[in-house]
Amino acid sequence: MMRNVARSSSRLLGALIAVLAVSGAVWPEIGYAYKFDTGIPDLSVQWDNTVRYSLGVRAEDCDADICGNGKGAGDVTAHQSDRKFAKAGDLVTNRLDLLSQLDVIYKGHTGFRLSGTGWYDAAYTGGPKGDPFFLSQGLNSFRNNQYTNYIDRWNRGPSGELLDAFAFTRVDLGSVPVDIRAGQYNIFWGESIFCFVCGVAYNQGPVDIRKALTNPSAQAQELFLPRPQLSFSAALTPEVTLAGQYFLDWSASRLPDGGTYFGPADFVSLGGGTIVPVLGTPAVFQGQQKPAHMTGDFGVAVKWRPEWLGGTAGFYYRQYTTTFPQLVIGSASGGNLNVDLNYRAPRERMYAFSLSKQIAGISFGTDLTYRTNAELGAPAFSNVVAANAAGADWIPRGNVFSGVVNMIDYIGKTPLFDSATLIAEVNYAGLQRVTHDPFNLYFGRSQNCGSDGVATHHGCPTRNAVGIAAQFEPIWYELWPGVNLSMPLFISVGLSGNSPVLFGSNQGQGSYSVGLSFDVKSKYKVSLKYIGYLALHSNDNLGVASNSNSSLGKYWDRNWVSLTLETTF
Repeated sequence: MMRNVARSSSRLLGALIAVLAVSGAVWPEIGYAYKFDTGIPDLSVQWDNTVRYSLGVRAEDCDADICGNGKGAGDVTAHQSDRKFAKAGDLVTNRLDLLSQLDVIYKGHTGFRLSGTGWYDAAYTGGPKGDPFFLSQGLNSFRNNQYTNYIDRWNRGPSGELLDAFAFTRVDLGSVPVDIRAGQYNIFWGESIFCFVCGVAYNQGPVDIRKALTNPSAQAQELFLPRPQLSFSAALTPEVTLAGQYFLDWSASRLPDGGTYFGPADFVSLGGGTIVPVLGTPAVFQGQQKPAHMTGDFGVAVKWRPEWLGGTAGFYYRQYTTTFPQLVIGSASGGNLNVDLNYRAPRERMYAFSLSKQIAGISFGTDLTYRTNAELGAPAFSNVVAANAAGADWIPRGNVFSGVVNMIDYIGKTPLFDSATLIAEVNYAGLQRVTHDPFNLYFGRSQNCGSDGVATHHGCPTRNAVGIAAQFEPIWYELWPGVNLSMPLFISVGLSGNSPVLFGSNQGQGSYSVGLSFDVKSKYKVSLKYIGYLALHSNDNLGVASNSNSSLGKYWDRNWVSLTLETTF
């Protein structure tokens, strides 16, 4: 039935494009932000609502090395995620989203913002699906083969969440204007465009990893989620601005849930309540655990814009609690094991520099960071149980250099297109030294990993890692009356080495997308995109013991086609 729905959706897409081509895209004039007439001078009240419908179709059948064939082959840790929508043509998402935002501003610098989102995805009716052989052996991550309430809420709905909820104002301290903001929101420091773990903004807020996977070309700033905080920005002189923030709460980065199309492992879910079926005795997965400090993270920044520089330099110091987890395994009553996602590593410190300037009409940006006490990725799985049983602080940490260099170039009219944008970014991560590893857990090359080909294939971290991301988007204006067409092309891939930090680049792994996007009268957007994953293909079934830092460890067969329709009113 799902494949029939997919075929119907394909016909719908064809009809939609035909309507755009033949009719000149005659759309009703209903898309706009609603501005209230308050009758009060200098008071602006604006309410924006964006509705998005998303349809996703699997591009190829589930690989037998993951999904199994009913006779024992496959990956016991991922078969229920990859078999949820197992056949090419199956719908992997059939989702409706609403984003609503209210802005109230008085005299341009005092007011508040409230925003929230709601969703429903009809593709996630019913529970997860798995390989019949594994399920017959009791290798099921889900009790009664049903999603947990947490997974249901975040993947099917209907549900929603509050996003921004903050107030802001400006005060004058003598001749210095100071902008103050308080509430729940996001601030993004630095110049990083695509890499969310390489720049100044690293762990400045929780990251929506789900969005990073489903929309590979999303810029880093779009992936950060709001967090309760206080912040200020003071223009000390025309050339120098001082800024700071203090966090009032903490939350984990949002991971894709097991049993869903983008689940990295069946049992992984921040909400817990699942079973880890590969540890001999059934282990209860507890999900997200809280760090030692929920408040107190902070950062300060100085922006310097001297005339001779022709750009902006930034200097930063930050202390923060990681939002990325380590897998922790420990004893429980009755001889069973508990497994959870833990964030108990002490705060990291960052010393950073950024620079942005234009050269020959091209915008260049760079971030350079030095992080001490940094949590390192990929501990040696076989030793984690023993280390955790000792009750010690076992998570490997070290001092890490990271950075990005990027450019944005706007290209004028050519015989091939009316205009285009080229964005390119090189990212780097390097381990200076391991500073804390009492149980010798860090799985770096020449340290636990050695020259083991299987471990290297699964992302064994190296001393240095380099990756690249690039997007080229040509545009054709007035293809039909009121309709502009663009063709976004994107690729991100690890060029050399495997990052010593979580979610960094891994050599030969990455993602890409090819799309068409119709902008209709600046009110409606129709986008068709093919999304693919450059993931190393392995059939050694290491499963949960895989040490890949990349989130793409088992995504080699999950390419898909996305259709979205969006409007604002």
